[in-house]
Amino acid sequence: MNGKYGEWQKTIAFLYLLVILTFLPIYMKDGLAMLGDAKYVLYRNASMILLPLWLIGELAALLLRRGRQRELLCGGFSATDFFAVCFAAVSCLSYLFSAYKETAFWGYSGWYMGLFTQLSLTAGYFLVSRWYEEERFLSACVWISAFAVCLIGVLNRTGGDPLHVYTDMAWWEWNRRNLLSTIGNINWFCSYLSVTVPFLLYCFWAGKGWRRAVWGIGAFVGGAALILQGSSSGYAALAVMLAMLFFSSLDHPAVFLRFLETVMLLSLFGFLMWLFRIGLILPHDVEYRYTPAWGAVLLVCGGIWGLLRMMCIRKKTDFWEGGRIRKVAMWAAGILLITGAVVFAGCQVSDALWNVFGKHRVLRFDSEWGSMRGQLWAVAWRGFWEGGLGRWLYGVGPDCFACYFYGNYPMDIMVSGQWQDAVYANAHNEWLNMLINEGIMGLTAYLGFFLSALGRFWAWRRKNRILTVGVMAVAAYGVNQFFSFGQVVSTPLIFLVIAVCESMCRKMDRDGK
Repeated sequence: MNGKYGEWQKTIAFLYLLVILTFLPIYMKDGLAMLGDAKYVLYRNASMILLPLWLIGELAALLLRRGRQRELLCGGFSATDFFAVCFAAVSCLSYLFSAYKETAFWGYSGWYMGLFTQLSLTAGYFLVSRWYEEERFLSACVWISAFAVCLIGVLNRTGGDPLHVYTDMAWWEWNRRNLLSTIGNINWFCSYLSVTVPFLLYCFWAGKGWRRAVWGIGAFVGGAALILQGSSSGYAALAVMLAMLFFSSLDHPAVFLRFLETVMLLSLFGFLMWLFRIGLILPHDVEYRYTPAWGAVLLVCGGIWGLLRMMCIRKKTDFWEGGRIRKVAMWAAGILLITGAVVFAGCQVSDALWNVFGKHRVLRFDSEWGSMRGQLWAVAWRGFWEGGLGRWLYGVGPDCFACYFYGNYPMDIMVSGQWQDAVYANAHNEWLNMLINEGIMGLTAYLGFFLSALGRFWAWRRKNRILTVGVMAVAAYGVNQFFSFGQVVSTPLIFLVIAVCESMCRKMDRDGK
C-alpha cells in the first residue's frame, strides 16, 4: 500500500513538473496571438487535473494512516512551508473581502493571477516539495526546453524566425521588436530567463567530462538571450545570478576557475558580436552597444584563470584557506552596494552630482523613470496609502489592481505609441503589486516565502551544490520582479524551482547530513 501510494504521488509530481517546466514555456496555440491566454489555459488545465489527484491521495492517507498525518503536519515543516501556507490563507482572506469577486478569483484578463492561480501555486509547491524524486530524464527535458526557448529568442533578435510567427510583420513593427521566442512580451521573457538561465549556467559550472561541452552551448545561448533581450531588468537579473555564482565559487580555487570559465563564456558572446557586427532587431528605445570592452573582460578573466590554474597545479593556494578571500569579497560587495546607494540618493538631490554621471536617466527617479514606472509607482503608492486599514492589511483582492485604480483614480500615465490606450493591469513591480492586491499581510507572507527559501538554499548549498540553482534563480527573479510582474509562465516556474530545492533540503534534514 505504502509503496503503491508513494509511486502514485511521485508520478503526479513528475507529470506536473514535466508540464509546467517543460511544455508550458514552449507551448503556443496560434503563434503569438493571445499567447498569454493560451499558456494560462494549459496551466489551469494541468493544475485542475493533477493537483486534485494529489490532494485526493493525501486526504486518503490522512484518513487511513495517522503516521502520514504526523509527517505532513509536524515533521519537517520549514519556514518556507509556513510562509507558503500563510500566503494561501491571506489570498483567501483578500478574496473574501474584495469588492471584485470574479476578477479576484480568476484574475485580470490576460494575466490570470487571481485566487485560483495563487492557490495552485501553493498546492504545486507542496506537491513537489513532498514527492519530487531526482530524475535525469526530467532534468534533460527541462534543459532542452530552456535551451530551445533561449535559442529561438536569440534567433529572433538576429533576424531569424524559425517558427514563422512574424509572417507579414515588417521589421519596424512593435510586435516584431518586442515579442520574443515562445514567451512573448519582453517583460515575460526576462522573468522566464531569470528563472531558467541559472539552470543553464549551473550545468556548465558544475558539469564534468565531455558533457560539459554540451552544457557550455546551453550556457552560451542562455547568456546570449539575456544580453540581447532588450530590457534593463534582464541585465540586473544576469548581474545578480552571476554574483550569487561568484560567492558560491569562493569555497575552493578549483571551483572559482569554473566561475571564471562561465564569465569568459558570456564575454565571448559579446566579443563575437563586436567582432562580426551582427545586425539586430531591437525595441525602438534600446541600442545594443558594440564594444571591444567584452574582449577586455575576456582577456582579464583569462589571465586570472591562467594564473590561478598554475597556482593550483603547483599547490600554491594557501592564501585561499581560512575564508580570507570570501571576507574580502564580502567587504568589497558591501562597499559597492553602499556606494551605489549613496550615489543614487545623491543624484536625487544634487544636479551637480547627476551631471558628473552624465545625467543618466537611471540615476534620477522621476515620473519618467523606468519607462514611466516612476509615475505608475507614485499613483500605486498613493492608492495604497489612501486605502484605509482594511486594504492596508489584506489589499483590494488578488490581481485586482486595475479594477481598483481605474475605478478610483485618474490613471493618466503619460505613454505613447503601442501602449497609449493600454490598461495597466498591475504596478509593474511584483512586490508593490502584492502590497496593493493582498496588503501588508500578503506581501509579508510572499516575501517571507522567497527570502526563507533563499536563506535555506544558501545554508545547504555546500552539502548539495545543485541548490546553487535555487539561490541564483530566487535572487535573480526577486531583482527582475522589482521592475516586472508575476504571470502564468515565470511565477509557476519559480515556485516549482523552490519546491524542488525544498525537497532536497527536506531529504538532508531527514537524513541528518
